[in-house]
Amino acid sequence: MAEAELDALNNNEHPRRLRFDWLLPLFFRPRRTLTQIGEQNHGVWLAPLLVLTLLVIISALAAHPIRQQAAQMGSAIPPDFQYWSTDQQQAYMDAQANSSGPMFTLIFPALSALLGLWVSWFLLGSILHLALTLTGSRSSNTASLNLAAWASLPLGLRSIVQIVAMLANKQLIAGPGLSGFIASDATGFMLYLRSMLGFIDIYFLWMVILLLIGATIISGMRRGKAWVTTLVAVLILLALQALPGFIGSQLGGLSSGGRGFFFF
Repeated sequence: MAEAELDALNNNEHPRRLRFDWLLPLFFRPRRTLTQIGEQNHGVWLAPLLVLTLLVIISALAAHPIRQQAAQMGSAIPPDFQYWSTDQQQAYMDAQANSSGPMFTLIFPALSALLGLWVSWFLLGSILHLALTLTGSRSSNTASLNLAAWASLPLGLRSIVQIVAMLANKQLIAGPGLSGFIASDATGFMLYLRSMLGFIDIYFLWMVILLLIGATIISGMRRGKAWVTTLVAVLILLALQALPGFIGSQLGGLSSGGRGFFFF
């Protein structure tokens, strides 16, 4: 009895934060695993985020040669190039070389995706915590951040599928999610809606299901109330996530089906 109490005391003094042992059980026994996660009073979000971070880097490496080839093929010489001054010609060639270099085809996309992963996780956890608190839950912000991280693991499966597809087809993923249901030349609100739909696929819905299960556990509220609150939080996040892709499309800097910065 004394040894068991001593072990419990040691676990409280030195809580485990890297719980890689929950990765597979989350997919096969989600409710049981989310219950264990919800019982933690310290942050256990690092393990899933490290896995997603690794997948972001691998995805960027897989897309690098495809982006580089696309940039090189798009660097056609203008028809009046021969009439330009030597300095103008050199500046144009330097710009084309830079656009197909690793800085634009690897470093920037990888950093953007990594920033999106961590910012989106924090936003999801914070919005969920605020929504649950406003509807009567006494759960902590740490519990919501833990849930947001672990519920996002299905997006890692999406990344694996996309990596395999890029390596096999030598093409970037075009028209992600449900964005293909809206024409690529859409404008105004339809363009914004296309950007939002680009995030929604089977893996996103899987994530939402895990959020619904976990929110009921950590909030202590009735299932219906917890579910409605969680769905509202997800919709708010989707609305925020669609803004970068929409603004970039309006400015001509991104394709109209871009993912903006939701995870990767």
